[in-house]
Amino acid sequence: MNRDILIKINYIFIALLLIGSSLVVMYHESPERLIQGEWVETGWRLEKDNASAELTDHFYLQEGLRQEILRDFRELDHGIWRFNRNRALLTADPNHETDIEWLIKGRGHVLELRKNGKQIESFQIQQLSDEKLVLHLNFDLQVKGIMEIVLERKEQTDQYAKKI
Repeated sequence: MNRDILIKINYIFIALLLIGSSLVVMYHESPERLIQGEWVETGWRLEKDNASAELTDHFYLQEGLRQEILRDFRELDHGIWRFNRNRALLTADPNHETDIEWLIKGRGHVLELRKNGKQIESFQIQQLSDEKLVLHLNFDLQVKGIMEIVLERKEQTDQYAKKI
């Protein structure tokens, strides 16, 4: 083969590679886009800890831990998390404004909540899909536990057309 033909083939290959990779980056579902919307809590539980089995199943203990975790942002106490496009975490009450900001950090596996520019909580995103969001909260080192928070996307009842 001629050297000029090989150079043209290399340029075409590089151009196709660049176009293909830019299309993948543009249309790939990023965690920031997937998390946007309204989510409803379906469960809180201790995933692992150093306590006995009967304590991990105790409802009042888990509810007390939930209240302690949410003490800095009572807006989420109703079990509805609304992630807005402008990175604001909205409350269930549309008349109440909140100053909680959410950020996806790392490789898309850390959800950080901030209030007035200061970090108030950090969660590890265990699973994120169109329907389900599972967050792990590593809390107090003396307890040695992981609190698992399961959220499911709230059904949109006012959709004009359903996605097939």
